[in-house]
Amino acid sequence: MPIPLAYENLGQGDPLLILHGLFGSKRNWLSIAKPLSEFVQVIAVDLRNHGNSGHATTMSYPEMAEDVIQLANQLHLEQFTLAGHSMGGKVAMTAALHHPDRIRRMMVLDIAPVPYDSGFARYLDVMQTMPLDRIASRKEAEQHLATVIENDLVRQFLLQNLVRDQGAFRWRINLQAIGDNLPEIAGFPEVDAGTTYTGPSLFVSGGRAEYLTPAHEPVIRRYFPGAELHIIKNAGHWLHVEEAAAVLEGFRRLLDR
Repeated sequence: MPIPLAYENLGQGDPLLILHGLFGSKRNWLSIAKPLSEFVQVIAVDLRNHGNSGHATTMSYPEMAEDVIQLANQLHLEQFTLAGHSMGGKVAMTAALHHPDRIRRMMVLDIAPVPYDSGFARYLDVMQTMPLDRIASRKEAEQHLATVIENDLVRQFLLQNLVRDQGAFRWRINLQAIGDNLPEIAGFPEVDAGTTYTGPSLFVSGGRAEYLTPAHEPVIRRYFPGAELHIIKNAGHWLHVEEAAAVLEGFRRLLDR
């Protein structure tokens, strides 16, 4: 059953839906969405079990793709451009393969349509073991994360999901469901032989990351024969944070097609 999704709507014009990655939310994309909203309608979305969207025990990519299609139906969007980062990129690819008539263009950021060995289990472990009843400040919360996560950017990214509610901290995301579904999130759903999305698609990789590399080009072209691949050399996996101007340029190039 589709889950109602929270979203933020900016601007007017041709609709562009943007999907975040694992542990992310629509707020991660506002710095990109605001300049884009000057010439298109940008809808930044919270996927199920993230942000302000509803929770569910399952998180298969076909289910999450149907959540997005239901939101498009709710907003009366017959066709729209769809973009997604990491997990959101897999949702976008699944939606394009299952509903090619609805997706006008697609942009996928630093992910390929393949299974991965997930490195996120340790993030889940340290988040789930945080003693929220004894944490008095966000600084203390960050110190707990730092026992496992050395990268400051990653810690700050995860802490965006920590909210204070009636004087106590809680995680806004559904850590239990994410943990239970992590193998499926790390994978990619099977697709019927010959299924393709032939619309314009742009795959953008971070040159310092290893999630989307030239070795993935054959499988990308199997599903997305019209794909264009672009590398942002100085970016890691969170390329929309590290190299926002280059990602914005990618969006503009795609939207001109």
